[in-house]
Amino acid sequence: MRFYSKKGKVLFPLLIILLIIMAASSLTSILDWGLLHNIPGVEESDAGSLFITVPVMAIIIWLISATYYEINGEELKVAAGPIRYKIHIHTIRAIEASNNPLSSPALSLDRLKITYNQSNTVLISPKDKQEFVKELLKINPSIRVDLKKK
Repeated sequence: MRFYSKKGKVLFPLLIILLIIMAASSLTSILDWGLLHNIPGVEESDAGSLFITVPVMAIIIWLISATYYEINGEELKVAAGPIRYKIHIHTIRAIEASNNPLSSPALSLDRLKITYNQSNTVLISPKDKQEFVKELLKINPSIRVDLKKK
């Protein structure tokens, strides 16, 4: 069963704004380079910056379009663009509500902190947190759950 990431009111718009700024900058570089590179006395724009901005834009689009959490058998797959985790559900010890802004495979600050193994954690933001937790508890009923915001 696949659960897509909630798109938050802060983090998601910031990613979109960043994407728009990078696209505008790239378009400006392309236009400047195309219009000016053969005119004597006019310096070329830094078209080399496209080698950085275009791949970064691609990764942001990949993150936005492919951030999800999938329960398959006894395994939880966490995917956010190129970032992939596989967590055996029987190693999950706790699930807690979190607003921690640390970098994580989540498009919202309305998150769940999953503690697994001895002390590993991952922050995720499934759209339907209740259903997500319910499905995990079907597989591992010993998970300690606290979904109250602190």
